[in-house]
Amino acid sequence: MLTSQALQLITIPHRPAANAEIGRDLAPAISILKKAPGLKSFWSGRKFEDRYTKVYLALWENLESSHSFFTSSEYAKFHSVIQPALNGRKVTWTSHALMDHSPLSDHPHLSDALKSPAMEVALTKVVEGGVSGYYSQFNKVVTRVLDEEDGCKGYFISPLIENPEDQLLLINWDSVDVSRDTEALLAISVLKELD
Repeated sequence: MLTSQALQLITIPHRPAANAEIGRDLAPAISILKKAPGLKSFWSGRKFEDRYTKVYLALWENLESSHSFFTSSEYAKFHSVIQPALNGRKVTWTSHALMDHSPLSDHPHLSDALKSPAMEVALTKVVEGGVSGYYSQFNKVVTRVLDEEDGCKGYFISPLIENPEDQLLLINWDSVDVSRDTEALLAISVLKELD
């Protein structure tokens, strides 16, 4: 089993409601998750495009810790408690990225990305066989653009364990407006086209 820490992206699409109500509805289920053995850290936010969707990042001791929770009786409790808030929607759990896979997926890069007032969370798809070239170009082009971008305060990227052709990219922006109006997004789009 993998021994590296694993960062998991979790999205919970809540039924339309006020922020306080969403928080109250999800609190019992989230408290169950936060007590899971092997969970090292936990962060939460919401999607800008869909304010009813909550986004969480869970840092697990290793992938086995994450799987242990999902095969435990505590997960059954979590699943039962969260159903009224979902109103037929589904939680997305299947995005784990390895920590320390590369210099861009280390703890300092994650820490820089998490200090964000407006973190962009992206799952980028790389064409089959193109991951090596993607990282080469990301290191040559995108890191330079992001480092020079006034509104960018950090970033993290790592391939998903479930499918290494998919990359989890986190970018720390000064604001949502900066993230929408930047050369970095253009560079990432061009990079996708290269592969």
